[in-house]
Amino acid sequence: MTRPTQLDPQYVNQHASLPYGLRVDEVEKAVAETYRLLHGLNDYLVGAGFMSLEELLLGNSLSGIISEFLVKNIARASTTLEANLKVGGHPDLLPKGHYSSNLVLKGEAGIEVKSSIQPGGWQGHNPEDCWLMIFRYAVGEQADGSKQPLTFIEILCAEVKQSDWSFSGRKGASRRTPTASITASGVEKLRQNFLYRLPGVGVGAHRAVLAKP
Repeated sequence: MTRPTQLDPQYVNQHASLPYGLRVDEVEKAVAETYRLLHGLNDYLVGAGFMSLEELLLGNSLSGIISEFLVKNIARASTTLEANLKVGGHPDLLPKGHYSSNLVLKGEAGIEVKSSIQPGGWQGHNPEDCWLMIFRYAVGEQADGSKQPLTFIEILCAEVKQSDWSFSGRKGASRRTPTASITASGVEKLRQNFLYRLPGVGVGAHRAVLAKP
């Protein structure tokens, strides 16, 4: 299967609502740069006798790295946003000039970025009011036995509130990492404001909803 190098223009929703001056074309450029970075890494890895990054890393490790690629590339493409360089900081993208520095532990303005293979129920560490951008991707073996390179299939963005999260903390002596999951109300907000959606990947009532010219 051919490796994608950009979002398919016919499925980009130019009418998507984005905050803090972020433009649809800047997200398109950031995705193209993320593909270029991923392909360059994989060409080196495979050429050196290793497996591709998608095969070396599984689950949350892969999605975490892809999220970092996207954050840095959106920051490079955007005229109004910069990357939050604080380890464990929130949110991932900060409005330029809003904070005294780009090292923000917990800020109220900005965009949190997540990548996932999951169609819903996306998770974070805490329930928070924030703008959230989800990059869904597909990767791995297909029904026909072929291998699909990592491909972005849907991009969603919405302002979610604490009420759009459900929180699962620790119980007793458990060492489980506390997590917050987007509820049905939050997922619906995200699906309604899609920036990109390939045919057949939408869920429920949104399955047939594609970009209009």
